[in-house]
Amino acid sequence: MPDTDTTSLQLTTAERLEIHELAARYGIVIDDRDWDGLATVFTQDALFVTTGFGPGRDQRIEGLAALRAYMAASRHPVAHHVTNVMVGADATGVTLRSKIVGTLPKARAGSADYRDRLRLTPDGWRIAERVVTLRRADRSDEI
Repeated sequence: MPDTDTTSLQLTTAERLEIHELAARYGIVIDDRDWDGLATVFTQDALFVTTGFGPGRDQRIEGLAALRAYMAASRHPVAHHVTNVMVGADATGVTLRSKIVGTLPKARAGSADYRDRLRLTPDGWRIAERVVTLRRADRSDEI
């Protein structure tokens, strides 16, 4: 395993590929409703925060067990298409930014931004913190 000292962290091509696959795995796990599979995406102590969903709908979920329960009780898009994946590594750690296009019923779609902090575990890279920000057009920008 690579050195986890983040003061001089440089990711290998193999690590970057693993992290890109981590971004894709999230979409597959959610679309399959494979709540046990969330352990292949998140750390046991993961923090999952949603913003921009509206009054009373923004959430702060702490821990994998709570995240599984939250996901099982939530409504989800028909499919998650994770895109615009960007990996960063610096003295503060490893980050993953991506966007999601969620296909919805009735030929609709939605989008959100993911901002993740990652941790290298014995099982590979996992998301330790995810902030999901729903993208909404201003009324004046709607088509």
